[in-house]
Amino acid sequence: MTYSGKGSKDIFHVIIAMSVLILPSLSYTIRISILLALMVITLHQIQLTITSDHLEYKIKFFRITIYRKILTSENIKKIKFGRIGWSTKNAVVKVRGGFNFGVAYFSSEQLIRELEEFARVNHIEVQKTRDYLLLEKYYSHN
Repeated sequence: MTYSGKGSKDIFHVIIAMSVLILPSLSYTIRISILLALMVITLHQIQLTITSDHLEYKIKFFRITIYRKILTSENIKKIKFGRIGWSTKNAVVKVRGGFNFGVAYFSSEQLIRELEEFARVNHIEVQKTRDYLLLEKYYSHN
């Protein structure tokens, strides 16, 4: 199944605040570079496809794929499940020889369940934080 999400916009807010103070004093090419970087940060989309034997992670800008990685069980060290904020579950896929990625911004409980199942079926190490276990316990009783 394929899941789509957007990255964190927190960095966007920090850059906007800084650029109001810094941009007028910079050269034209630096201003254009910063504005292009802001566009990529705000308009990119992330896709994660889970199949029975691999994960496919893509970062897209509009319809153009900027980054694509297909991960089999041999490429994944472990999947670490944790919590962000009060009640948001997160999973971070720890990759051998590549970039780790998190799935909190997909906002999908089903994605978390599918990652757990993927790890179980493919014999990938799973690590759950104490906070995550509390969330599991709380939501399993309701």
